[in-house]
Amino acid sequence: MSVIKFFRIWKRSSEMAIEHVMSYKTAFFLLLLSLFLGDILIPVVSVVIYQVSSGIPGWNLAEFVLFQGTLIIVIGLWHAFFASLLGETISAVEEGIFDRTLLKPFPSLAFLTAYSFDPDGLAEVAAGIIIVGWALAKLHFFSSTIIIYALILILAVLFEYSLTVIASSMAFTFVRTWRLFELINIAERFSRYPLDVYNKSMRFFLTFIVPAGIAAYYPASVLMGKQNVLVVFEIIIPIFLFFVFSLWLWNISIKKYNSAGG
Repeated sequence: MSVIKFFRIWKRSSEMAIEHVMSYKTAFFLLLLSLFLGDILIPVVSVVIYQVSSGIPGWNLAEFVLFQGTLIIVIGLWHAFFASLLGETISAVEEGIFDRTLLKPFPSLAFLTAYSFDPDGLAEVAAGIIIVGWALAKLHFFSSTIIIYALILILAVLFEYSLTVIASSMAFTFVRTWRLFELINIAERFSRYPLDVYNKSMRFFLTFIVPAGIAAYYPASVLMGKQNVLVVFEIIIPIFLFFVFSLWLWNISIKKYNSAGG
């Protein structure tokens, strides 16, 4: 599938997704509001934590809120553009209708990715941007590293996508299980706190083996000057390798698919 064809399909599928949710405007906007408020209130918990304790070592309240806002942006982008991939794959495999995807004149993963847009996630992205903006205002901080910050955010979303592809690949082996979403949730749990709170071996694992730590720690750290901007060249390798592994696993796993016809 060429890049142009991919974006044509993505554009059309996105338009269809928006048309669908706008058919139930009230329900859609209530859902957006609930997602937005749920995320925007997360820093309130941090305020309480920092009032009753010394908080996260090496991170003051505004810095930790910036870290949280960054993670919310990454998760929101994943939700908006890639999260549906796992659910759609599991459903198609369970129902034995994945053949419909295989019969398309496009690579199956690219086709499913193009149809993964979910406008709900945009509310989370908006909440994350507001939280990051508030934190930067509190820090009285602005830096040209915002460009590097955005680049690492893209790498973080690529990690989330790769993890989703890996979980989706397992649907071909472990049929009838929605517990595969736990893989995403586990990675998210490790991403909720800066890598500083983990020991050295765990930091290595979360950076170079399963690079979940990249999701928020590195973009926030680079933006605040806690990490040198050259770190992007260090973390791009494990992200790329993780992405390549996810594609390899998908191509291997898809051969195990058996349709309803046997």
